[in-house]
Amino acid sequence: MLHFRKMSKVILLVAISSIAISGCISDTGLDPVKDQVSMLEFDQELPLGNPLENLRMDPETLEMLSALRESTDHFHQVETALQEGHDFISECVSIPNVGGMGYHYVNFPAIFGAYDPTMPQALLYEKMKNGKMRLIGVEFVIDQETWDAEHDEPPYFGSREFDFDNAQALPFTNYQLHVWIWKHNPNGIFEKFNPTVSCPEE
Repeated sequence: MLHFRKMSKVILLVAISSIAISGCISDTGLDPVKDQVSMLEFDQELPLGNPLENLRMDPETLEMLSALRESTDHFHQVETALQEGHDFISECVSIPNVGGMGYHYVNFPAIFGAYDPTMPQALLYEKMKNGKMRLIGVEFVIDQETWDAEHDEPPYFGSREFDFDNAQALPFTNYQLHVWIWKHNPNGIFEKFNPTVSCPEE
């Protein structure tokens, strides 16, 4: 199993890098106040994301988003992500006329571990004009075989079911969910691509 995971890590790097399509970088969309402070309680302020989508969310999901934002706040420093076991695995990922995902930093052992809704397996960053990396979102990635061995249903984040990836983007089937808690996504907080995320020109 350890050998398989090491191989998966290498294949994962190649797979994600192969879908990275660079676009032109524009305004980073940085809101130095709203994006750098922790959310208030869920019943006082809605999380970042599509306003209509937020209004349809149940209190449990809103509370989980608040907890996720709090638990990942210290990852604004990309050095902290590296120190805590997240490896850099891809250049900036984006698709023209669709949007981007940014740079991926992944904790590989966590993909095959227990699901913790406050500890995402991947962190998503965007490079700002000054060259520094800015945390913009997170991604949960759970190995399907590991999860299905103990569960009859796919994982959920509150009321939101995870997406299923049939080894299209990654070299193994998995459940995944993007959560844009640190940069607004006009298409929805759980959408895969964020149209406000772009990649710098090489």
